[in-house]
Amino acid sequence: MSETTHRALRLALASLLVAALGAQLAIGLSRSDLTLTLFFSSFTVLSNMAAVVMLAMLVGRPGRDGSRGFAMWRGAVTVYMTVTGLGYALILTQSAVDVGLTEPWVDWCLHVIGPITIALDWMMHPPPIALPGRAIGYWLIFPAAYLFYTLVRGPMADWYPYPILDPSEAGGYGAVALWSGVVLSVFLGSGILYRWWSNHSRVEPVVA
Repeated sequence: MSETTHRALRLALASLLVAALGAQLAIGLSRSDLTLTLFFSSFTVLSNMAAVVMLAMLVGRPGRDGSRGFAMWRGAVTVYMTVTGLGYALILTQSAVDVGLTEPWVDWCLHVIGPITIALDWMMHPPPIALPGRAIGYWLIFPAAYLFYTLVRGPMADWYPYPILDPSEAGGYGAVALWSGVVLSVFLGSGILYRWWSNHSRVEPVVA
């Protein structure tokens, strides 16, 4: 694939995700009691927004991957989008709890097309530099912070973005803790996989 074609595909994906996010916000504000705070409290929204920014930066300068800092951030976004897709497929497919989402095409873009394409982009075009082992730990910081924020804010706002984090729906705090551990394990497993895949074709030694 030529660099021009690759940039065009990344730009197309970024544009599609922007359209889907905009539609999701407009639909939510018009059809439910969604607020901007609730909208930006969704992991799906945050991960897709990060993907848009990342794609735009790569379109503007594909060589950014040569920076270890950017490559690590790209890895984080790839992990988050992967878990977004897996969580939707395995847990949320039969639920419309995700910030009041009602349009199938928006669902498809944010939970299927985006995650799959971002993952394929990493697999087919991994960063040209090695990622250190500490990258996996860094990638877990945001999910852990998001979980803390959600569990603290949930009882005060009487709102949870996902049923597995709502004690009344999940079956109590024990079940929430169990689900949280499972999801964080998926983050960890995804991070290990993507780092291994990237470093499998690295062009410089791994730095611990």
